[in-house]
Amino acid sequence: MTRPSFARFAGAAMLAAVIGLGSAAPAWGGGGTTIKIDPADTGTTAAAFGAHRCDPNLGGGPFQAEDVWVFALPAAQQGNFTSLTIEFATEGGPVTENITTMPADDRAIVGNRAWIRTPAGLSSTGEFVNPFALTNATAVITGTDGTFDLAQTCPASGGTPSPSLPVTGAAISGPTLGKLTAVGGGLIMVGLVLLRAQRRRRFVA
Repeated sequence: MTRPSFARFAGAAMLAAVIGLGSAAPAWGGGGTTIKIDPADTGTTAAAFGAHRCDPNLGGGPFQAEDVWVFALPAAQQGNFTSLTIEFATEGGPVTENITTMPADDRAIVGNRAWIRTPAGLSSTGEFVNPFALTNATAVITGTDGTFDLAQTCPASGGTPSPSLPVTGAAISGPTLGKLTAVGGGLIMVGLVLLRAQRRRRFVA
């Protein structure tokens, strides 16, 4: 083989190797599979969900005004979470939250588990009037196929106590209050006189 022919052959081989490496790069980078939450776990608030558990390793709680939602991959071949996108319905409109492998104070991925805290929808009087309701969720995982679950929730423990109900009706004070007091005292005296008179009649009889 002449030198020019060898050079052309070597160049073609190197080009093929580069193309092959380029096509394998996404697999080396890990990629990921996008899956959806089990539809049976949607359409619920944290309080209405059937499995309540507060885990200090998965968001903690219970909190006075926040719900904790915990998601899980039920199958071993699904690997771990790499990100989640969660959609909630609220009185003010839909809210989308994201959980990544970068932990934060109110959310985190812990292997094949992930958790997030959301407002419990408390009114100024401490009533639950607008809790977050889970409507949909997707996740990127290291494994393949399947769905994931809403594993448990830790509902809020409640808001601040409701203020005392105001007294309705006109206020009673001043001269009016004094008159009512005098009338009440007079009625008591009349009752005592009648009671004594009745006792005397029984004694005479």
